[in-house]
Amino acid sequence: MSIHQFDIFADYFQLYLMDDGADDDTSEIWTDKALDLKLAVAKNTVAVGTYRNVDVNFELEVLESEPQVDLNEWDHASLGFVSFPSGRCAVYGCTDYLPDAKRIGLPKGNYALLSLAKGLDSITVEWEPADDLYKVILWPSDSNDWKSLKRYEIT
Repeated sequence: MSIHQFDIFADYFQLYLMDDGADDDTSEIWTDKALDLKLAVAKNTVAVGTYRNVDVNFELEVLESEPQVDLNEWDHASLGFVSFPSGRCAVYGCTDYLPDAKRIGLPKGNYALLSLAKGLDSITVEWEPADDLYKVILWPSDSNDWKSLKRYEIT
């Protein structure tokens, strides 16, 4: 198990996890379903939607098996999948310079992922400080489920 913490500029309300060797075209991954889930999936890339277009706190947790997560602790949750055939994952904001992206090592293979967000009620004005946190949990899996587990409604 490993946990990695980042402060990422979520330009255009998104951040990315991408296999280091990927050449996925992400120009059309934000479908209506992806926008609803706040999660867009390509073969070796995942875009996580955020609720602010500023620097956000982000955690990436890599586990050996599916976690038991209490969704009551989270405002938004979506399930997705991604493949990391190189065993290296780049983590970055969509307008960041990819060669400078932080990279983490992980076992090569296919992963299920749980995309989570909490503290969303603390957002009053997008650019003011808030307590929102975005987290992705990865675990080895050949599943290709892609669905909402809990939806946050902006009030």
